[in-house]
Order: sequence, then C-alpha cells, then structure tokens
Amino acid sequence: MRWNTICFDLDNTLFSHEKAFERAIQHTFENKYLKNKDIPYVDKKQWFETFKRNCDYYWHKLEENKLTHDEYRKVRFDETMKTFGLPFGELDAKEFHDEYEDIVVQYSIPFQGMSQLLSSLYQADINLGIITNGRQKTQERKIKQLKTDDYIPRSQVIISEDVGIEKPDKGIFDYALNKINGDKSSALFIGDSWHLDVMGAIHAGWDAVFLNTRAETRSSSDIPVAEHYDFQETVQFLLQSLHLKG
Repeated sequence: MRWNTICFDLDNTLFSHEKAFERAIQHTFENKYLKNKDIPYVDKKQWFETFKRNCDYYWHKLEENKLTHDEYRKVRFDETMKTFGLPFGELDAKEFHDEYEDIVVQYSIPFQGMSQLLSSLYQADINLGIITNGRQKTQERKIKQLKTDDYIPRSQVIISEDVGIEKPDKGIFDYALNKINGDKSSALFIGDSWHLDVMGAIHAGWDAVFLNTRAETRSSSDIPVAEHYDFQETVQFLLQSLHLKG
C-alpha cells in the first residue's frame, strides 16, 4: 500500500471553515453591536466583507511571524471598526473573538463524504490523524462536532497549542508520526494551506495533497502528489490510489 499513515488538516479540509467563519462572525457582530441602539447601524454583511479583507491583508504577517495570533485578531477587528466609525476599546477585539470561539463550533458541518472516507481508511488499517494549528479548546470542540473520534482517537489528534509547535514547522509532523507510530516514507498529509500544510509536510518528508478549497496560489516549487479543489475529488483520489471501495 502506498501510504499506511494519512493525516488531515482540520479547517477547510474536513469542513468549510470559510462558511462557518462567515456565519459565526456575522452572528457575533449582530449580537454585540446591532442590538445596541447607541451605536450607528451597520449592515452585518458589509461589516463582514471589510473584516474579511482585513483578515486576508494581514494574514501574511501572521504567517511570517510578524504578528502573533492575538495581534492578528486585534488588528483585523480594530481596523474594521475604524472603517465604519464604530467605537471600540483595547479589550473589545479579545471579547469579540472569545464570543466567536464559543459559537463557531455549531456552524462546523463536515464536508459530504467525510465519515464514509474515514470509515473506509480505518477499515483498511491505515493510521489516521489530524494535525491542526489553533487553540486546543476550540479545535477539540470542532472535532467533537465533526464526530471523527470513531476513526481517529484523541491521542492521534495533534493541536499546535497543545504541543507547542505550529505548522509548517517540521517538528509537529515528526511529533505526529511518533504518536501515530508511522513512517514518513509512507505518510500522506492533506490540507488546504500551501504554506502551512503542503510545504510543511513535504519539507518534513511526507507526501502531500493540496486540497485547494480557497483557490490559493502556490508560493513555492514544491510538488504535491495531487491538487484538488473539492473534497469529493480527494475522496475519489484516495479510494482509487489505495484500491478501496467507498
């Protein structure tokens, strides 16, 4: 068998984080600000569009470690509030994101076919895991919502905050192999971020599938074993490559 260890990213790989993110951010903005009659009305969709532009604008600074995760969240929130002339204080960004974290899980719906794919891989005795950056509490709640624990035990879910290493650092991939008892020569990683997932995995000696659900542009000459734009493409690729039935 080509791969006996297969690990997945979480957000935008097993479910659409983009959709969950949009709905949860709009819900949080509506709950915290639109119900306050002392604050000028702003359409929540327009507010989100500006917020998302700020997310994308400052993202590269987070990837390049020029901003911490908390600084990144603060600047995207503060700049959006400034655009609409809305009042905000030093702690408002944290309070906003804390409320967002509390509700985003309920919008985390697995991609169609996720459970069937994990079941097929599990029954084929393939070591399965998840490697995700993020806060331990939030990521664990998402995983519980997705109901992956029938196929991937908690000990094989690697969360950056828990282990103190973030993708694309080679160390988190090495750590995962140790926990899963896998070998990099037969390990495959599937993720949606070129920089964090594909480059990270390849530079750690793994094969990688670029599940390009956000139409991201490649930023290096690294070569994944496949690039897909839809989760169903990845399902079919794995089943065919491993000669499994769906």
